[in-house]
Amino acid sequence: MGDLNRPLMEAAAALDLPVIQDLLKRGADARFIDDPEGVWGSRARKGPLHVALRQQPQRDKTEELANWISVVRTLLEAKADVNEVSINSDWRGCGSEASAFDMAMPFAVEHGDFLELFLQHGADPNTKRYHEVHSMRTDGRTEIPILHEAVKVGQLEAVRTLLDHGAAVDAYAKEQCFNERGFNRNEEETALHLAAMNGDLAMCALLLARGANVNAICKRTEHHANPVESPTDDPRSEGFVSSVICKEVEETALHVALRSKHSELVTLLRCSGADAMPLRRDGESTSCVELCGDDETLIQALQAEWSPEKHHLFPAEVRESVKTALLIAQRQKWPVPETVLFKVCAMFAAPEGSG
Repeated sequence: MGDLNRPLMEAAAALDLPVIQDLLKRGADARFIDDPEGVWGSRARKGPLHVALRQQPQRDKTEELANWISVVRTLLEAKADVNEVSINSDWRGCGSEASAFDMAMPFAVEHGDFLELFLQHGADPNTKRYHEVHSMRTDGRTEIPILHEAVKVGQLEAVRTLLDHGAAVDAYAKEQCFNERGFNRNEEETALHLAAMNGDLAMCALLLARGANVNAICKRTEHHANPVESPTDDPRSEGFVSSVICKEVEETALHVALRSKHSELVTLLRCSGADAMPLRRDGESTSCVELCGDDETLIQALQAEWSPEKHHLFPAEVRESVKTALLIAQRQKWPVPETVLFKVCAMFAAPEGSG
């Protein structure tokens, strides 16, 4: 059987479906993992599913794409492990590791059937993508949950599917990077923070409908120019001064919306229970009122209170976003959050005559 696994890897790389099917019938193992001993600790760990996923054709090549999907489906039906990790790294440890599911996500988030295919075959909806960098100047690590990938591209149905299969709505994406020249990064954000940064009302409403913590703290690093000039360009020389000053920022989705001057998002968050009391911190402390400045629209949004009587006065975009989220929540039988916003909108969305 072992003799058939190498040809299976080659057939997967060539997306040769008839050969793959023949090899599997003859006993080749779709779960086979090739993990050769690398030079000085380098890694090139992979299986036939990883190899096939890397050969995705361009999306305008319909026939080739259909064949690729068939190859992937065939390997999955032959018990290829969707959560098996492929590792590519050099002797320094620089590189990345990703499960087959993670590798499929860029296509899966836009094609619901493909996403469901992986989930039905045991894909972990809480899978994270990891990437590490180790060089003379920089050491860093990034971990990004699958959910964030779908939120980033604004795919509501993909997010809904992942949440239905158990994706943690408040999982954090994290990045830590230490750089000799001072360009450090320390970042943590939930899917709600990401949606808020994208100004995606519908996505924020959907995440809130699934119970996202509206007051969760996001951490990130801002780089500001350092007015002090360094006497040397070598960061390892005595007296070196970084050209940037790193400011560690802590803020909520509400702070993000206020900084972006997105009044509709401010309204949505406030009426979903966002607390206006916490201060935004970046070395200094700034209140939500201070973030509004003289912008009357933001000030009014910060003071927004949702009620049945005022429902028609609220921005149409907010009402439509919440309505969309509610329709998805009701279709999937999610419990509606105990906030005034969702209660009132659910009341207005209910068919006439319903109790």
